Amino acid sequence: MRATVVSSARWSSFRLSKHFIALALAAQGHDVLFVDPPVSPLSVVRSPQRRRELLGPSDERPAANLRVWHPRVLAPQSHPAVRAVNDRLIARGIARRQDPDVVLAFGLEARGVLPRLPAPRLYHCTDSIEDLPGQAGARHHEEIVIAAADAVTACSLPLTEQLRARGVDASYVPHGCDEDAFASRGEDPPELRGRPRPWVGYVGSLNFRIDADMLDAARRATGGGTLVVVGGAFGPALDPAARALLAQDDVAVLGHQPAERLPALTAALDVGLAPYGDHPFNRKSFPIKIPQYLAAGVPVVSTPNGATDELGDAVAIAGDTSAFGDAVRAALAAADDEHAREARRAVARRRPWSTVANELLRAASAT
Repeated sequence: MRATVVSSARWSSFRLSKHFIALALAAQGHDVLFVDPPVSPLSVVRSPQRRRELLGPSDERPAANLRVWHPRVLAPQSHPAVRAVNDRLIARGIARRQDPDVVLAFGLEARGVLPRLPAPRLYHCTDSIEDLPGQAGARHHEEIVIAAADAVTACSLPLTEQLRARGVDASYVPHGCDEDAFASRGEDPPELRGRPRPWVGYVGSLNFRIDADMLDAARRATGGGTLVVVGGAFGPALDPAARALLAQDDVAVLGHQPAERLPALTAALDVGLAPYGDHPFNRKSFPIKIPQYLAAGVPVVSTPNGATDELGDAVAIAGDTSAFGDAVRAALAAADDEHAREARRAVARRRPWSTVANELLRAASAT
């Protein structure tokens, strides 16, 4: 089968569901075209790291059966007339590279391209963009995507319920995890050697979603250990309290790490954290880090979200700062043996990304 994945995140970015699904499809022998968000000369002005996408090869093949295309378009992309031209350019570029049997679209930026692509077309909703500040038109844009799609799925129960309340026949397809990639603990990462244990950590992007008070409660719950933070996107996206916390001596900030290093860093933790603020966007999300922590055998403390709805029997859920710190202390105090680690791995093992990819294909073909 030939599958086109119209992504809302660049291939070079932090690994998200789009990446894992594309890789799972390719690993099963499907011919996959992964379409990056388009890049224009203005994109490079705003984000210099995208220079390679504008000036380097337009296509790459990072894995067998997988082709990644970096569309180059006209600026300014936000102008309606320019957007219409760019949508046609992207659709033609896809047609030159692949005649897809199925199209999987992620994100609202696909709204102008999706109607120009062959059916069946599936929209997989992974976030409630309408709940983000400054996204007043998000619901309208999503309605355009849904109208162009032959099938709609969502990665969390709250997202599925939100879509159904609007009259959309949405199916629930939760995220997965490739347990084998995270199961090997190995040696402690060199960045953490000599740091006081226990190591309680957060692995993921650092942005407005993080609740600094929750993170600080986890730090204090270590009783002299180390709070480990692995992730990029420092700066204005973080509030002053979060930046001050990251400057503490008992916090190890490792920054953005390549995907191949994340399993070892995750498995080294004594407790994995998902400390998100109490916000509708966060509540409806399904953080991939939670099944990844479990796949590494690490106990998890999380605020409520779509992943805890699905995996709550294996996760300690805490809705406020006091409860979050108590849950971390309880996780550290519990005797943790290989039997407990294996039980967590078994939870992650029951839903690999290949299962997620196949469910999306079935949802698309059922139309």
